[in-house]
Amino acid sequence: MENQGNMTVNTDDFIGDILIVDDKPENLRFLSEFLSGQGYRVRKAINGKVALIAAKTVIPDLILLDINMPEIDGYEVCEKLKQDPKTSFIPIIFLSAGNQIGDKVRAFEVGGIDYITKPFQLEEVLARVKTQLKVQSLQKQLYFRNLELQQTVTTLQTTQAALAASEAELRALFKAMTESILVLDSEGRYLKVATTNTKLLYKPPEEKLGKKLHDILPRQQADILLGGIQKALEAKLSVEVEYSLILDGVKTDLCANISPISPNSVLCVVRDISDRKRREEALQLIVEGTAAKTGSEFFRACVRHLAEILGVRYTFVTECVNHQKNRVRTLAFWLHNNYAQNIEYDLPGTPCDEVITNGEYYCYPDNIIARFPDDKDLVDLNAQSYAGIPLIGSTGDVIGHIAVLDTHPMRGDETRELVLKIFAARAGAELERQIADAALQENREQTERLLLNILPLPIAERLKQDPSAIAEQFDEVSILFADIVGFTPLSARVKPTQLVNLLNEIFSSFDSLTEKHGLEKIKTIGDAYMVAGGLPLPKPNHAEAIAQMALDMQQAIARFQAKYSEHLQIRIGINTGSVVAGVIGSKKFIYDLWGDAVNVASRMESSGLPGKIQVTQETYERLKNRYQFEKRGQVAVKGRGEMTTYWLIGFSSL
Repeated sequence: MENQGNMTVNTDDFIGDILIVDDKPENLRFLSEFLSGQGYRVRKAINGKVALIAAKTVIPDLILLDINMPEIDGYEVCEKLKQDPKTSFIPIIFLSAGNQIGDKVRAFEVGGIDYITKPFQLEEVLARVKTQLKVQSLQKQLYFRNLELQQTVTTLQTTQAALAASEAELRALFKAMTESILVLDSEGRYLKVATTNTKLLYKPPEEKLGKKLHDILPRQQADILLGGIQKALEAKLSVEVEYSLILDGVKTDLCANISPISPNSVLCVVRDISDRKRREEALQLIVEGTAAKTGSEFFRACVRHLAEILGVRYTFVTECVNHQKNRVRTLAFWLHNNYAQNIEYDLPGTPCDEVITNGEYYCYPDNIIARFPDDKDLVDLNAQSYAGIPLIGSTGDVIGHIAVLDTHPMRGDETRELVLKIFAARAGAELERQIADAALQENREQTERLLLNILPLPIAERLKQDPSAIAEQFDEVSILFADIVGFTPLSARVKPTQLVNLLNEIFSSFDSLTEKHGLEKIKTIGDAYMVAGGLPLPKPNHAEAIAQMALDMQQAIARFQAKYSEHLQIRIGINTGSVVAGVIGSKKFIYDLWGDAVNVASRMESSGLPGKIQVTQETYERLKNRYQFEKRGQVAVKGRGEMTTYWLIGFSSL
């Protein structure tokens, strides 16, 4: 480990030191083994107290912190770490089974940078860990670059004191400087202006000499500088103040280092810190402005903040929409001062093509239309310059990109690339999370569709909540059994695949009729089909719906007979009565019916005649006023003896 200022930096040859905090040993072991297998150094803490000691003893690069723990919960652990300067910079990702908005807001309020809901996908955890470690790495780069800038200022001050004896050397040094150097008295009066960088002076040197700060600068900025002068003279120490001015129509952030050179005068070194401010704003906005946002809200905030930081007219973020990666869709598009409608476009012939194809940062500072003459959008936007960077997934694949366009040339600026990298790291993680969520949702929906093909919706919902057996009594339902007559001899004449295809076509038409009449398909057995009405939800007209289903099934079979020139008929039996219905067992669930009414309905089919619909006295009594019947008479029914049955002929017009 190495200490740089107030930050501790890992210099070992591993890819990151992660502290996992969870009061459940199985969770610790599960995450620890997975992340260790990915090359990370992993330490574990079983509760909040141990976590605080471990984090301060050897400062980790990242903490995965559970919320619900005894004594000290995750929120309090995070607050204590953020209050300690030694550990305040550590990125903390919360892990919680809670998915309420309030939980997430609290996590970000106490200093968390991300929030993962349990149960989670290991790939998601890995992607977020990689992203936060990458962002932390970029933050460290910014930190050390700022240290370098500060060291430069310190060196400059030392050099200025050493050159006091040599006017010639002092002038030569001034010519080489990019800062503005001023000598002012205790009242803020310009005594001397010694610089070649007149851009930072706000007004020419000759207009400044002999005048006070309030005569030259806006009141607010003059007050800041005068306050710094008075503080430096009183303390006899160097003082640094920051302010901003509109220079050449552009907001410029400035830093003035004020050092006493006599009891009544100071040396003021003014330098442009706009690039540093933009980097700091980028980090602040990406952490604070988008941390609690996800989905389209995140991407919209992302492009708006990026336009503000870089001072460009257009910004947009995209995702690849095909495996060839030659077409993208915008996820958010900032158009000057508002959001534009999202679009899809082909990449060939555009500057975006090089960014995504090569997976690298590209910048075209001027004359972009001449370089890509086939890109009509550039012409419509009157674009002059472009910069873009790919969004990289956790597997190293390009999944989209972020780009900025402007109607003016872009000056050379290393900060632009660094800012884009910061935004791309966060946007790439969010896009990958969305892709993973979409895939997970598709899997869930597919599982749901498969489940609903097996079980009725109310039963499926109950099984999700309670996997135990379901059995319910229904006092009155109607049951239909149907058997295709002529199917057995047909199976001896055609290939099995043809037979199965024909049966599938017939039963699919029956399924459509079941849905049309609001009935529940129970099962198929060979070439037999069973359907019921009045369950699992009560249906007052269940007998009428079953009767109409039977008549429609006869017509469907007639159409198949004409289509395939096969002698196919259907034999149907219907009964009405009470049943027990439900799901039993623990594997290969099926919703089924039990009871005497079911057995009688089956006997109505087996004792019927081809092309006929045989119903019991119970069903007849419910339908006799609306449907036409023909009395068959007494029929010997297995297990029940003689029963009076009827043939259902059709719907009554009376």
